[in-house]
Amino acid sequence: MSRMTIGILGGSGFVGGVLANRLVAGGHRVRIFTRARSHAREVWLLPDTEVIELDPREQEQYNHGFAGLDAVVNLVGILNERGDDGTGFRQAHVDIPLRAAKACKTADVPHLLHMSALNADSFAPSYYLRSKGEAEKLLLAESGKRLTVTILRPSVMFGPHDDFTNRFAALLRLAPGVFPLARADARLQPVFVGDVAEAMLRCLTRREAAGQRYDLGGPEVMTLGEIVSYLGRVIGRPVRVIGLNGFLSSLQANILEHVPGKPFSRDNLRSLSEDSVCPQANGLDQLGIEPTPMRVVVPRYLGGGDLRHRYYAHRTSAGRD
Repeated sequence: MSRMTIGILGGSGFVGGVLANRLVAGGHRVRIFTRARSHAREVWLLPDTEVIELDPREQEQYNHGFAGLDAVVNLVGILNERGDDGTGFRQAHVDIPLRAAKACKTADVPHLLHMSALNADSFAPSYYLRSKGEAEKLLLAESGKRLTVTILRPSVMFGPHDDFTNRFAALLRLAPGVFPLARADARLQPVFVGDVAEAMLRCLTRREAAGQRYDLGGPEVMTLGEIVSYLGRVIGRPVRVIGLNGFLSSLQANILEHVPGKPFSRDNLRSLSEDSVCPQANGLDQLGIEPTPMRVVVPRYLGGGDLRHRYYAHRTSAGRD
């Protein structure tokens, strides 16, 4: 496998840092694009890595920055937007990928790897999923002789510094023994960020993976309520999850989207109306990657603390709970 130079849009985020480390460990050079260098402090010291500031609205900066790259990975994504009309999602999930595809063609970059999401569709119930679906459709239209587009569609991702398990853990630490939860019955297939990064690496280095679309999920399908209950046990704060009906779910979303940090929103609620589960084949299996269960990883970064925390983390890692 020849050494490549890979550009990462959104490389200063949760997934980008993991991918950058994997690429460098594999002997590749990395070029990370970010709005501000200060956002990418965690990768400053990686060998063979350069961090470039890029204004995501300026096409010429993409064109110039992509020169000499062998592939570009687009990881830009947001879970919530200002307001609730889809504008912010479209700017992040449609406009930026299209500028990246155009720049790839201008700079003769042959491969674009794009991060989408399970259930992405132009007619999906949420602005988030609609914007992801629209981007997929437009990027596949750009794919051809000059540019190959590969799309990864993960379920909800977990890992150190994620915005999923860590956010729920923070809320659980404040819970008084019960935890009211919107769409507690929603089915998810949580996938480990390390497995997603490995899938990206294989898509970049295997010719047969180029141009494909892979749905990615973990080894277990769980309801959101089951996941929250599990996280409570891991951090030593077991709770009784109370599933909310439609009216109360909407009320909770309306309230929480105005809380600092926006832990939950109306659009998040709309996304949860569809199960985030691989509809057919799991792309990890197709790429030869064994999916990692939550119980193997989550206790390592959430299970610290008192003896009870560590005891449960040990039992969970050993597969006893």
